[in-house]
Amino acid sequence: MRRNCLILLLALTTAAAQAAPDGKALYTTWCAGCHGAQGLGDGPDAKGFDSKPSSLASATYKRGTGDKAVLKIITNGIPGTPMDSYGDKLAEDQRKALVQYLKVLRGEK
Repeated sequence: MRRNCLILLLALTTAAAQAAPDGKALYTTWCAGCHGAQGLGDGPDAKGFDSKPSSLASATYKRGTGDKAVLKIITNGIPGTPMDSYGDKLAEDQRKALVQYLKVLRGEK
């Protein structure tokens, strides 16, 4: 009986470790401060910027809404703007989860 419990615990731990990152939670932690909870560019940290952060709820983005384009922006940032790079702060699967969550903000999912 004890061995079965240990095997079940190991299986659950392994499954949790392999679970996909939560894009909404990542967005709340890393993006909402500037882009706002709904992605409108009205986050509390945005007040100190010379220009308003992009609305991530918009149907289109200046640099494209394709997965590759959005992932590139998240990874590399946008030079000359407050949009920082997250390639060294978030793992690739986390950045990809953000890409997918941004689709929710745009009303695509």
